[in-house]
Amino acid sequence: MKVPASTTNAPPASHGIAISKAPTGIEGFDQISRGGLPRGRLTAIVGAPGAGKTVFAIQTMVNRLTELGEPCIFVTFEEPIAQIRANVASFEWAANPLAEPPETTRFHLVDARVPEDAVMTGAFDLKGLLAVLTALTEETGARNIVFDGIDMLLSSLHDEQLERTELLRLDAWIRKMEISAIVTVKTFGTRDREQVRADFLQYMTDCLIILAEMVTATGSSRTIRIGKYRGSGFAANPVPIVIGASGINVIAIKSERIGYPTFADRVSTGIARLDALLNGGYLRGNSVLISGSPGTSKTSLGVSFAAAACGRGDRVLLVSFDEGAEQIVANMVSIGIDLAPFVDAGLLTVASFVSAGVSPEEHLIQIRDMMDAGRPDCLVIDPISALMKADYPFSAMICEDLLNMAKSRGTTVVCTSLLDQVSGNVELSASTISTIADTWLHVSYVARDGERNRAVTIIKSRGTGHSNQVRELVLGASGIDLVDVYVAEGEVLMGSARAQKEAEVERLHVLDEIAAGRLHVTLERELSEARSKVEAATLELGWKQREADLSNVDEASRLEVGRAATRDRLDLRRVKDDIPTAEEILGSASSGNG
Repeated sequence: MKVPASTTNAPPASHGIAISKAPTGIEGFDQISRGGLPRGRLTAIVGAPGAGKTVFAIQTMVNRLTELGEPCIFVTFEEPIAQIRANVASFEWAANPLAEPPETTRFHLVDARVPEDAVMTGAFDLKGLLAVLTALTEETGARNIVFDGIDMLLSSLHDEQLERTELLRLDAWIRKMEISAIVTVKTFGTRDREQVRADFLQYMTDCLIILAEMVTATGSSRTIRIGKYRGSGFAANPVPIVIGASGINVIAIKSERIGYPTFADRVSTGIARLDALLNGGYLRGNSVLISGSPGTSKTSLGVSFAAAACGRGDRVLLVSFDEGAEQIVANMVSIGIDLAPFVDAGLLTVASFVSAGVSPEEHLIQIRDMMDAGRPDCLVIDPISALMKADYPFSAMICEDLLNMAKSRGTTVVCTSLLDQVSGNVELSASTISTIADTWLHVSYVARDGERNRAVTIIKSRGTGHSNQVRELVLGASGIDLVDVYVAEGEVLMGSARAQKEAEVERLHVLDEIAAGRLHVTLERELSEARSKVEAATLELGWKQREADLSNVDEASRLEVGRAATRDRLDLRRVKDDIPTAEEILGSASSGNG
């Protein structure tokens, strides 16, 4: 019940001065009212019995006292003070100022109920009560006051004009004292007098809050709506509320996207081949939607992610609307996923809810409280489509708020969802959150040759590349795996057809290997024959070269012998005196010169 530090969530006005506001500490309401309730003015809370008017008023006063230190006065016209104290004690609030001793408390209770044995003699007014309250405010310094169930007092006037007079007197006193006041009034919607009183309050008060109950064929939900707020903008559409252990929780519709922490690292899906298709897995802090018909293994994919997260030391909250916690743990063993060690170690929390008879906003608050307590790194919701009710107008808003809450905390969310059509061929998620999910996986059936097989494809994955290929999803005792599919003449083959195709491909591969072996042997033989021919030719070339060399040597020797024989014959026929030699001729020439 933390009160925001600022007094208004409204953007700064470009012209004029914004009115002063006091936060209620009810976060969702302070958001749609852009800061809380007006200070120094009158706020009316109208609604049927049991709508939560008194709880809203008390919670606002407790928050202002405990968080802002502002004393409060609570005037009751209907319930005894002891009952109010007991009601407040039932809420799990950090502080309960109503339990403090009267002499020290700054939360003052005033019993203004008309005694049951009182005798009405003539008309009465609020002067006496307001005089008492004037003295009490001066003594305590209280500037916050609640008039709870004032219609019980006004109805005893039996005069609409007198009622209006007293309401105007009350309004004048509030403005004079500069008190921030809340008036709760019951409306039944069927009696003229209650409607007239409610209409007059709409005219007189500065802020009008309307609490109502919406009943549908699948259940009921409480709503809150701001019908009027002078001097301030506000969200006018009704939004759901939940009254639980923490008091009133308002599920506000956000008018703009809040800033989310972003991460660059990836977390495993628990399936290696699916990680590969997503370029490494899901981006941390993103939201993932797994859609499909019943029996397509959406839960198995979600649990596989949870097991992988626990395996790396992350804390995981798994919320199931289909099965009990023990049954989930037992079922996953059949596909090789043992969750028991993670549960025992405190890494995995499995919560099992029943969607029937409980409003989606109640489930949202339950999940939010569990996330506050456990601070999980990852959240798995199976299926989130359980929060969707055909006749409930806030379903899409609840789902979106749940994802926004998780993403704002940096929590990676994986949620499954059933399809509208059982065939699973229509890519439309029943939860209608596919537009805000960052990654969308679709699991479907492919029927062929008398059998059904599962196919998974990635429809989108923001901010990351991903495969557009269809893969067959196979579950076995060793876990989940994806296998390649075959496309024959435009038709995807899975299961036995895929196995038959694989066998055919393997047979053809063996035949190709045999043919390749035969070709290799033939080529080796031809190559060996070619090598033999080359070797024989090389040897023949060597012998021919030797014969040529010997022939050349023989021819050179023959020529040399012939030349020598010729010289010998000439020498034998030469006469020394008749034919001088060259040396002799040269010698004679030298002697003459001398």
